[in-house]
Amino acid sequence: MHITPRTLLLLTSLICASNLVAQDFPTTKIAKMDAASYLQPLPENRAVRLKVIAGDFAAHPDAAVGKYSGKRITVIGRVSALSQGSGENKVLVVTMQDSSGNLLAVKANFLYGSIPANSEIQISQDGSSATILHRDRSGNILSQDTYLSVDQKVAIKGDFKEVKVGDIVLTACKLESKEKLHQLEIK
Repeated sequence: MHITPRTLLLLTSLICASNLVAQDFPTTKIAKMDAASYLQPLPENRAVRLKVIAGDFAAHPDAAVGKYSGKRITVIGRVSALSQGSGENKVLVVTMQDSSGNLLAVKANFLYGSIPANSEIQISQDGSSATILHRDRSGNILSQDTYLSVDQKVAIKGDFKEVKVGDIVLTACKLESKEKLHQLEIK
């Protein structure tokens, strides 16, 4: 079988793309040692600014995996996009990214247990806001409140899951209160 240069280029591109999609870094002792060598340690409260976590993964991805794997962290940053969750029990996906869009994004997956019982999240048609609807047992809407909006500064707590297609993925997320956000910013 003769392989043309074009076919070889296509195969090489597909292999590289599949490696980016499935970046499931193992947490090894070396990765943890790299984290200690190259990156600032997590603060005691495990709160990090979006710029810090995105910078860690951009500069030293293996070391960043060692730093964040197996940890529940709080990321403080700007909401850049909101979308309805799909699959894996997700109700909401919040994308956090700096306004320039130059750094990696954090995708925070909110699961069903992260919102109150008898409630649901609705995303506006333009994707600029998420509203939480509270219902009674019959399904009637009792109240609705704006939950999140694009460009809002937030603190989101979640478990580091993986890096997938250039996004830092957190799961089992919850939105911290405005008071907690203020406390974390002071430190």
